[in-house]
Formats: sequence, structure tokens, C-alpha cells
Amino acid sequence: MARECVAQGVEIINDVTGFCGDEAMVSLAAESQVGVCAMHMQGSPQTMQDAPEYENVVDEIFKYLSDRRDSLMEAGISSDRICLDPGLGFGKNLSHNLKILQQIDSFHRLHCPLLVGHSRKGFITKILEAEIGKESAPDREAGTLGVSIFLASRGVQILRVHNVAMTRQALVLFEAAGH
Repeated sequence: MARECVAQGVEIINDVTGFCGDEAMVSLAAESQVGVCAMHMQGSPQTMQDAPEYENVVDEIFKYLSDRRDSLMEAGISSDRICLDPGLGFGKNLSHNLKILQQIDSFHRLHCPLLVGHSRKGFITKILEAEIGKESAPDREAGTLGVSIFLASRGVQILRVHNVAMTRQALVLFEAAGH
């Protein structure tokens, strides 16, 4: 499927397995010269939320992403074609997701653009329900905007969101206000 997509002009391969699930994906990325995004996920899509556990979530994800970056570069993918995603919600609980956000700056030491996919994630609802109550029917879109602005303020280069127009408008105003 990825090979056909590249043939049709796709410019980036985003692999939730961090390019560990299928070695052919690494070869395809190297041959085709497309960009790649390697994401961290603990477990598999079927098991990732069963009981995610880390000794130090940020350190472990940093090490994983560093290793994946190095492996991709060894396979012939230049560093300017690699972005890295700490994988919010993929084998992480609320506490893990918050620690990643609170320490997002540390991932800049990987010297690759960061992609964060936070849009409409369950952790947003959990935080809003805890802070403003379940009866207020928390809006994940508003929560997504809050996280988007925070990530932009921390220099995250790529925000994966559902509502692109709304996020762009919020970021235009964020920049205009002096960031």
C-alpha cells in the first residue's frame, strides 16, 4: 500500500511502529526519498492501552526515538527527511501524556522536527472533566486548541490536528499577539 501511495505522489510515510513493523518500509523510504515520521508506541494497537508502564516515560521515549532516527539514517534516510513523534495516547496513560507535554522541549535535542498528534485525544476530556466537571460536556476541540498553542510556544514544528482551519486561525493570532 505504501509503495502505491508513494507512486501516486505521497511525500511522507508516517509509521506508528516507528519503522519497526516492516523492514520493507525502511527500504521504500530510503529508495523513494520521501519524508518519514517515526512514532513511539508501547505495545501494539491491540495491546497498547492495556496497562502502559514506564520507569521514566520521557527518557524511554527519547531513547527509542533517538535509536529510530539513527537506524533510519543508517538505512540511507537523511536527517532532514526525518521527523519524530512521541506518540501521545499510543501506549500512554494520562500521567504519561502530561509528562511528555511538560517535557516536550527535551525532544528538541534529537535535532529532528517534532510532530505531535494531540488532536481530540482522550486525555483532553479527562483533564477537562476533572477541572470543569462532566456536566459541562467538555469540548475536545477547545482543548486541542489549548494544547496546540502550548506546543507552538515550545517550538514543536508539526501539529497533527483534525480542524486545520481553526488551529491555523488560533496560531495566526498567537503569533500576531507577539510570540
